[in-house]
Amino acid sequence: MVYLSTAIGQLTIDPENLINELGCGNCHLGAEKSTLIPVRAPDLSNSGSKYNASFIYDYLKEPHSVRKNIGLSRMPNFNFSDEEAFALTLYLETKKNVFSSTHYNKGDRSIDSFKLISEDYQCTSCHLLNEEGADRSINLNSTGSRLKEEWIYETIFYPQKHIAEGTSMPMFFDDTNQESKIAVGSMTQYIYNKGNDRLNQLDRKLRLARNKFSNITSENGRQIFLSQNCISCHAMEDEITWYSDNNAPDLSGQVMRTKKQWLLSYLEEPKPIRPNGYFPGTGSRMPNYNLNSNEINSIVQWIGSFPQKTTIDEISNFQSNKIYNLLENELSCLGCHQLNEKGGKIGPDLSNAGNRLTDGYIKMAIEHPQMVMPESIMPKQIINKKTTQLLQSFIKMQVNEKTSNPPMYLSLVENQPYKVDDLYVANCSVCHGLNGAGDGFNAKYLPVSPGNLSDSETISKRSDNTLYETLYNGGRIMKKHHFMPSWGLKLSHKEIVYLVSRIRQLCDCDSPNWSKN
Repeated sequence: MVYLSTAIGQLTIDPENLINELGCGNCHLGAEKSTLIPVRAPDLSNSGSKYNASFIYDYLKEPHSVRKNIGLSRMPNFNFSDEEAFALTLYLETKKNVFSSTHYNKGDRSIDSFKLISEDYQCTSCHLLNEEGADRSINLNSTGSRLKEEWIYETIFYPQKHIAEGTSMPMFFDDTNQESKIAVGSMTQYIYNKGNDRLNQLDRKLRLARNKFSNITSENGRQIFLSQNCISCHAMEDEITWYSDNNAPDLSGQVMRTKKQWLLSYLEEPKPIRPNGYFPGTGSRMPNYNLNSNEINSIVQWIGSFPQKTTIDEISNFQSNKIYNLLENELSCLGCHQLNEKGGKIGPDLSNAGNRLTDGYIKMAIEHPQMVMPESIMPKQIINKKTTQLLQSFIKMQVNEKTSNPPMYLSLVENQPYKVDDLYVANCSVCHGLNGAGDGFNAKYLPVSPGNLSDSETISKRSDNTLYETLYNGGRIMKKHHFMPSWGLKLSHKEIVYLVSRIRQLCDCDSPNWSKN
């Protein structure tokens, strides 16, 4: 509920309702799933029949308000590139029902259609058209650029069927009556033609995209639709969400994870933290809801504050350089994380971790990652206590807010997102690839190519014990690259045995005969 505070005369927002309005719980644990968004967000099962494709393309790049009467709900900005927006447009364009108006009528040009709309049926009591009307609902001046002609026609006839559930738009017409058909046809033509100039502009943009991205398919767009969890808000027939609960941080743990000042800044303008998804490979993104300061403060208030009892000491430049050398030459951290523009792009960039994370979280994330991040693939590293303490201090001291290359999401076209539904896919495919060929999305950021697990000639020479030890202890112990982490303190014996068998499937090879005795 939004209400006016009589005491201080300021607009106050109920945080609980704001969380519901924005649908935070549709992606994040720690918040209830929205009861409002699924009702308000358009059903996209017939998006190809409903929307002009050029409008979809433009809207995805820069979402804007369409309805004025749905509270604080809004479509966020996912910062799609031209290529990503085009791919998603192609997918939504394919979603067409057998919709074809059996009674479609072009109307009568001799009728004063504007008078019909504004006076006879008083549509402008809720809608803006020309310079008249109330700005309480959809602006009819732009409807023709947004909606297809037949969809407008059918919506006027059957508003309860084609508009969000519970619409107050009355049903005036009978599709068996010829006069009704002519009236609705005349109104449709007027509204549709009002959007012609804008639609022509949008069409030109889309034609350029079609020529430029001729290699893009609707399947690329489908992957993007699922990766961004669009289905948690928008209905889509014949599609099932990729996610259960690991496409965004648990908000109940946010209170001890991030510093308040950083969180305030982040909500104002979200920046990529995990370049290819909260769970690596999924491509999930935190969109920009264009929150005002009052909304941001309300969300931070709802998350709450936590007395930080843990402090991490700073270390000398000599000690800092020692840890940096260990990260480059012994520890596996930079296989997943970036630091000063070096390293992988699986986890968050460490260059600004000290500004973002609390001391307590840094300490626990290194010592017991599965306790504070049970959904994460981050393994606990086998390092001594002194090195652990120095590493914690080093991470705390990383406060470089600006780098030469600003943080960016990885392309959802070039790096096709995928559903994480297997132990190998979740933990190994980001580097070794879905088919084991060493071509995972993170491979290009590593100083050496990950092992080709599909190479039967090579893998057939390695015993199951060798594969097991490499997985358990990491690459450095087995005289391979140290960026290959040790999984022994994260995965169980049974899980590592499964991964060995999975590698055998990928290479389609058996262990050497000498190792079987």
